[in-house]
Amino acid sequence: MYEETTIAAIATSPGEGGIGIIRISGMQAADVADRVFHTKKIKSFHEAEPYRMYFGRVMEGDRQVDEGLAVYMRSPHSYTGEDVVEIQIHGSMEALRQTLSLVLEKGAVPAHRGEFTKRAFLNGRLDLSQAEAVMDIIEAKGAAALSQAESHLSGALSSFVRASRDQLKDLIAKLEVTIDYPEEDLEDLTNEEIEEGLSAIDSSLRRLLSRSEEGRIIRDGLRTAIVGRPNAGKSSLLNALLQEERAIVTDIPGTTRDTIEESIKIGGVPLILMDTAGIRETENKIERIGIERAKKSMEKADLIMAVIDGSRPLSEEDRALLASLRGRKALVILNKYDLPQEIETRDVKALAGDIPVVPISARYGSGMAELEEELHHITQHQDVSAGRELFLTNLRHVDLVKKALAAVRRAEESIHSGMPADCITIDVTEAWHTLGEITGDTVDQELINSIFERFCVGK
Repeated sequence: MYEETTIAAIATSPGEGGIGIIRISGMQAADVADRVFHTKKIKSFHEAEPYRMYFGRVMEGDRQVDEGLAVYMRSPHSYTGEDVVEIQIHGSMEALRQTLSLVLEKGAVPAHRGEFTKRAFLNGRLDLSQAEAVMDIIEAKGAAALSQAESHLSGALSSFVRASRDQLKDLIAKLEVTIDYPEEDLEDLTNEEIEEGLSAIDSSLRRLLSRSEEGRIIRDGLRTAIVGRPNAGKSSLLNALLQEERAIVTDIPGTTRDTIEESIKIGGVPLILMDTAGIRETENKIERIGIERAKKSMEKADLIMAVIDGSRPLSEEDRALLASLRGRKALVILNKYDLPQEIETRDVKALAGDIPVVPISARYGSGMAELEEELHHITQHQDVSAGRELFLTNLRHVDLVKKALAAVRRAEESIHSGMPADCITIDVTEAWHTLGEITGDTVDQELINSIFERFCVGK
């Protein structure tokens, strides 16, 4: 499905850099490039050796805009599946702007957001899940997210979806046989096969959905709430983890009155650290708002880092906080380890359960290596498994798998209820159609447009 227009855009990030790239794609890509980029090696890009770099100059009449390299990629062996020319010049925004202006003047039109990848999808170079993986690669916040996005781009999710759809298609064919030939008395035998097949698909979709939360963590990071009483050392801990003075630290209780968010990487997984207001009873209206936000951060957090001042006996607020950690993914940090200690690990575990306890001195940095090692233990499953297991990292995919699973379960219930084959077929067909929306095999144009509008212009 080749478009008649030839599109162009700057394909590198805004700002100064070593090189900048102008990408041209379409039936007239070589002709447009000939009018802009002059090289002594060839008379025209139509006779260029594909994938070979040619040195030359970007010229506006007799005026040289810049010098650089150009490469020609012949259809269908290019990113978009069309003829593509990429011109690489110095990474000056003014040189890139002038070069793009020339390219547009000589016959190309400006590319829309994501139009290069959209053309790759329309021309069969990528399916829709692979196209979305391109954006996930660009936005990857850590090594695990990059690894999983690369896995999706290589077709791991596509293969799973197509295998599931093939199984569903086979079941639909068997159901239609019983509908078309009712006199053959095949329904009992067929329903046993259908039930067994649906059960297998049900199990595989459930297993994939069970990993969707880990997929979200891989993509977006582990939401980590740093909580505790005022002056326990929460802000000092944040600064120590970031290795910079991000939060204000004083001896005055209640200094932090809003939630501060910063990100660090542990292994290949980002941790979104949320430094919250100290939890205590207070009459200060502003501080109370901060404390409410701290409690909401705890509710939404994937990991809680409860900071306890180890130099003081446990208060009622400390005891309540520790008790609330039972059954949660959490760490207890016994801070101010440089001072005489009033709390022992067994006291903490008696209240919080079998949760790791790490003694540190955030002020002097002692114990931070042990804390980072404990954090690494928590994130290592996502980090190690990111390139080996298939995770759902895209909310659109999660929603579609849930809908497909619901349709499969309705079909199973219909079999158990003794419903006729045509009723079962409706739900099995819906599951088949819904899974096809992941890869774009059964998706409408409006959804395609909305997906690619999230992309940057040069991609």
